[in-house]
Amino acid sequence: MKNGILIILTFLANTIHAQNAKVLIVGDSWAQQQYSDQVHDAVFDVNGYPNIEVLRNADATAVAIDGTTAADWVVPSELQKITDALVNNPSVDTVQLTLGGNDFLDNWNTAMSQQDVDNLKAQIVTDLQTIVDAILAVNINIEIIMSFYDYPNFEDTTNDPWEFICADIRTGMLNPTPVELNSMALEFTNAFVEIANQNPKVFHVSHWGRMQNAYGFPNNGIQPGDIQLPGDVTLTSPLEAMRVHFGFVNDCFHLAPEGYDILVQALYEDYYQYRFDTIYKSLFE
Repeated sequence: MKNGILIILTFLANTIHAQNAKVLIVGDSWAQQQYSDQVHDAVFDVNGYPNIEVLRNADATAVAIDGTTAADWVVPSELQKITDALVNNPSVDTVQLTLGGNDFLDNWNTAMSQQDVDNLKAQIVTDLQTIVDAILAVNINIEIIMSFYDYPNFEDTTNDPWEFICADIRTGMLNPTPVELNSMALEFTNAFVEIANQNPKVFHVSHWGRMQNAYGFPNNGIQPGDIQLPGDVTLTSPLEAMRVHFGFVNDCFHLAPEGYDILVQALYEDYYQYRFDTIYKSLFE
């Protein structure tokens, strides 16, 4: 009897979640970490939308993958995973897309000619456009919110032997200065954003400088709030905002859960609240 009740309760919980799951997170490690940290549900809850949830099942797990590139996702078998996640979960009508960062980090370096830079940029845009088109083809009610990145920190994270991954990435880019890396990252994402500018179903919220604004650099006399978005390209994101692995290894590119919390709150304020107010608010009044 107890097992039967448990099965019923589990079924009811899954049914309620399926009805409330409106957002699918798609993309790379930034997508995967936001998904794993469960930041969205907490932000939606604190802002008065406890009934709006991120999809959490095997379909969702399969489309937020650490280390992936836009080029990976345009492979038909991988693109099909995104389509399946939407088809199998028709309550989802908002996709948060975070891709392009690994394409940039894996391929750009300071020795590239402007033509090579433009070619790389164009290829990433083409791949992102392919993914966007596939998502929008599933359902006319779907919207996409493009959410990209904030400045990395290769200055404070590459001197420790344990941080060899960050050191290798920096070396692969031929050791760019913060100005070189940040300026080029801005240039690339500005190109990505043109996809949103040309499609009324695609939106974008920029995060450049958000960690500098939130944390500041108090030891250097820069207080939280002093630096306004899009931030100072001569600086990194503060080390305090970066993820820590195993309790002592600082990440050069990914944010701590508290950093993602700030990022998703900004996404809520600049996009999600309007999405929810327009479509869902009447359901909960």
